[in-house]
Amino acid sequence: MSSTEQTLLNLISDSLWRGTLPETVPSEVLSEAQQQAVAGLIQPVSYRQMMSFVQYCFEETELIDLLEREGIPLAILKGCAAAVYYPTPTGRAFGDIDFVVPPERFADTVRLLAENEYVRGADDGRHISYERNDIHFELHRRFSHVDADIERYIQDGIAKRETGRIEGHTFPMLPPLANGLVLLYHLRSHLKSGLGLRQVIDWMMYCDKVLDDAFWMDVFEAAADEAGLKSLAITTTALCKKYIGLKSSITWCCDADDALVDLLLESLMSSGNFGRKQGKGRNVERITTAIKREGLFRYLQRAGEYNWKAYHRHPRLRPLCWLYQIFRYARRGKGRVRKLRDDVARGNARYDLLRKLGI
Repeated sequence: MSSTEQTLLNLISDSLWRGTLPETVPSEVLSEAQQQAVAGLIQPVSYRQMMSFVQYCFEETELIDLLEREGIPLAILKGCAAAVYYPTPTGRAFGDIDFVVPPERFADTVRLLAENEYVRGADDGRHISYERNDIHFELHRRFSHVDADIERYIQDGIAKRETGRIEGHTFPMLPPLANGLVLLYHLRSHLKSGLGLRQVIDWMMYCDKVLDDAFWMDVFEAAADEAGLKSLAITTTALCKKYIGLKSSITWCCDADDALVDLLLESLMSSGNFGRKQGKGRNVERITTAIKREGLFRYLQRAGEYNWKAYHRHPRLRPLCWLYQIFRYARRGKGRVRKLRDDVARGNARYDLLRKLGI
């Protein structure tokens, strides 16, 4: 960890646990904070940031009112449902407004959004994207993948949703168990493409407010274990205690592998929020991970089938798709041998991290 990264962690710790902000922030530390999407935690909240938050809350309220008038229950995921645990919620960076409704009301929600000027975007099978007044929304069919399924907790949680409050803004959120599993799964989902400090701090603040030893032993441990997320929960929480000042009274993570904790820290500090510190190199890391999981030939064949337009027109070319993919990489990788080698090395390290975390 560099001195800049260490300084950033120290400033975040001072801000969250002692309420103190530095008079000035060195430019290199501020740049690191921006890449990790945590700059709002080490500076006073600016007028621009507050106005952005007000617009975000206004659009979220409009959505909530629209669905509730039609009798459609919903719960906000992440966003305000994560910021609610922060001492200064407006310091947290906000992105999309993610929400979930009961499966039987999903089609009704799609119709209602179309009728009320929500512009529909991509549909990846798990959620549909929308935009309205420059705010992005994601309506989830399901939040998790089948290999780490937490959907029953989310659906049960919609019926038992609670009211969150931030600066006078109220919103429906999942109860503590389901909400914590969502934040933990969010960590897992970004480990493959780029886990940053923002997701880790969301989890840390949840642990501070909710996940004490009693709650862990009573309900959370079993649920996390069932979803294959227990090791990730323990390792990330131990990281927060070791490097960002999470309170020592949380002892359920004391058996964490210290070397794995440091490996996770190294990964998230080199990644940045959504992998933004890695630029295009993160694509190579994801490729490396896929190759390790599937085997080289199977990966090349699958990628070639996806990328080769001639195969789409002439299916009989299918046996050659793996060869096409090799030539495709050769063309794109020319002149970048050293960068490719470094990216693949990072990919190997990330794969080892995922494997050790049971992901």
